[in-house]
Amino acid sequence: MTALAARLLAPVMPLPTPADPAERAEVQRARFRSASAWLVAGVFGAQFAVTGLMLAETRTGGWAWAGATAGLTLGMLVVGSAQLVLHARVRPGRSAAAWGIAAAVVLGLLLAPLNGFLSFVFGQGFVFMPLVVAGLGVMLLAFDPSMRAAAPRPVRGAALGGGVALAVLALGVLDGLVLLPLTLAAPMPLDEIYAALAAAGEDHGVGVVVWWAAIWAVAIGLLAAGLLRNRRAEAGTLGALLAATVLAMTALPLTQFPMGMSLGDTVAIAGGFSFAFPAVQLVLVALTAVASWLLIGASRR
Repeated sequence: MTALAARLLAPVMPLPTPADPAERAEVQRARFRSASAWLVAGVFGAQFAVTGLMLAETRTGGWAWAGATAGLTLGMLVVGSAQLVLHARVRPGRSAAAWGIAAAVVLGLLLAPLNGFLSFVFGQGFVFMPLVVAGLGVMLLAFDPSMRAAAPRPVRGAALGGGVALAVLALGVLDGLVLLPLTLAAPMPLDEIYAALAAAGEDHGVGVVVWWAAIWAVAIGLLAAGLLRNRRAEAGTLGALLAATVLAMTALPLTQFPMGMSLGDTVAIAGGFSFAFPAVQLVLVALTAVASWLLIGASRR
C-alpha cells in the first residue's frame, strides 16, 4: 500500500537532489519536464476555470463547481511553480529559461478571461487541431516499432483512453444538442425547439456539433492505433489520449455558437451556455490534471 501511494504521489512530489553530477542532471531534466507539464496543464485549466466562475451566479450549484475547478487549477499551478523553482535553484544558469516559462504562464493566465473572444479570433486553429493529432497518429503508424518489439502493447491504456475520449465527446454532443437548447429556450420542450428550428431553416447548428465530434473521434482513434503499434507505455498512452480529449473540448464553445445563434434567431433565449457547463468545465480540468500526472509518471519511468 505504501509503495502504491508513493507511486501515485510521485508526479506531484519534489525529487531530492543527488550529489552525483550525472544523477543530478537527470533529476533536473525530470524537474523541468514536471514543471512544464503542470504549468501547461494549469494554463489550460485556467481557461476552463474562468468560464466556470463567470457562470457561477447564473447556475444552480455554480459556485461549488467553479470553486472546485479553480482549486484544482491552482493546485496544478502551485506544483508546477514549485518544480520550476527547484530546477532554477539547483542550476542558476537556467534561471533565464525558468523566467521565460514563468512569463509565458503569467501571459496565459492573463489571457484566460479573454478565452471566449480569442477562440473566435483564432477559430480556424480549432479546425487544424484534429488534423495535427491525426497526423501524429499516422506518423506513429508509419514508424518502425521494432525497437520496442519486446514491449507489450498498451491495450488497456488505449482502450481506457479511447473509451474516455468517446464518452467525453458524447458529453459535448449532449451538451450542445440537448442541454444547450433546453437551457436557452426554457421552458420549451426539446421536440418543439427542434421543430421550430426546422421550420425556420435554422437547424444547421446540429451538423457543426456532430462533425466536430466525428472528426475528433477519428483523430483520437488514429492516435490510439499509432500508440498501440509502437508499443508505448500504458500510462503514457492513456495520458496522451486524455490530453487529446481535453484539446478537443477546448473547441466546445465555438462548436456550440451556431446552435446558439440559430436558437436566438428562432426563439426567445436567455444566456449563452447550458446549465451543466460549469460541471463540464470541472470534468475537463480533472482530465487535464490526470493527463499531466500520467505523462509525467511515464516520462520518469
